[in-house]
Amino acid sequence: MNRYKSEKDVFFFTLNWAIIIALLIMVWMGLSAGGSLLFIPVWLLILMFVVSTWYMTNYEIENGHLRVRSGPLNWNIPIDRIEKIRRKRSLSSGPAHSRDRLEIVYAGGSLLVSPVREDEFLKQLTSLNRKIAVEVPDAKKTPAK
Repeated sequence: MNRYKSEKDVFFFTLNWAIIIALLIMVWMGLSAGGSLLFIPVWLLILMFVVSTWYMTNYEIENGHLRVRSGPLNWNIPIDRIEKIRRKRSLSSGPAHSRDRLEIVYAGGSLLVSPVREDEFLKQLTSLNRKIAVEVPDAKKTPAK
């Protein structure tokens, strides 16, 4: 099994931590005198979701499937159903923490990902399904170890 973490850019880092801090402030205000305790469980659930997606977003290639995990959300895409992979710069919702993303188009839908080791990720997918049309002219280079 090969696991690829999601690349994280400054924009999403700032956005996620601003949300986390705002939620912590709301929980603190709810616990302080005069605050409402009704919304604390909701804020804590949202906080747990945001933190889990930030730290637990990855892409695994194993047994002919691309498994995408982002906190409590999971996708399982058979690699032989992937039709196309193309570059997409987007702020759309998806299991990716970078604006520079890859759109995985497969029979039944599409999904945005942002693997750190993009070249290696693409090579592994195309070695398992040679029919994948890769439209990524400016693939990023794997960082030196």
